[in-house]
Amino acid sequence: MKRLAALAAALALAAAAAAACHDSVGVGACFDPDGVAYFFNVPGDTNDVFRWPSSFQPVRVYAEPAGELQRNVDSAMVLWVSAFRCNELALQRVTDSVGADIVVRNPVTLPPIPPAPAPVSVAADSVNACRGRTDVQLDTLGRLQRPIRSYVAPQGIDSAATAACYHFVVAHEFGHALGLFQHSPEPLDLMYSTPRRRVLTANDRYTIQLLYHTTPTIQPSPR
Repeated sequence: MKRLAALAAALALAAAAAAACHDSVGVGACFDPDGVAYFFNVPGDTNDVFRWPSSFQPVRVYAEPAGELQRNVDSAMVLWVSAFRCNELALQRVTDSVGADIVVRNPVTLPPIPPAPAPVSVAADSVNACRGRTDVQLDTLGRLQRPIRSYVAPQGIDSAATAACYHFVVAHEFGHALGLFQHSPEPLDLMYSTPRRRVLTANDRYTIQLLYHTTPTIQPSPR
């Protein structure tokens, strides 16, 4: 509970700073000036875009209580909320997976890719210590089926390397769960296909900012 309280305080501070920016300056202040956007649409269809709408915020996040997964998810939540300058995103970690919008798990191995209809699997990132994947499915009406499911699983036997890998791969997969459905072509970006550090570059920040100022074509299934 203390960890959840600390997370809530950190997210509130990030949101307050973003709101102050939004109130004092125009919408142009919502974007990093030096970033270059990469693609975030559904792979194979440039028209299909998803982001969590304001009506679903705070987005409910469940992290399986396994090892350091919850701590890494907490860090990822603060990292991505802090990328916004104008209060476009609110997140809430919950203790029950029922009703969650995003579910993050720590299996021994990655599960099979889910069957149709319209599965979208993004990531399968590897740094020879762990692998991650985020699965998104659309229903027959074209709505995103909740929850988005992210997985991070060990790949090597070096526990220290695996722990370090989890630190940035969890943050990477969380970017996918927020709607960044493609990878950056730049190796230094967190959303590169094989991330090497848990830092958001100007490109990562600008791309998520742009996504959350883009009208989505895909809506989540009702709560």
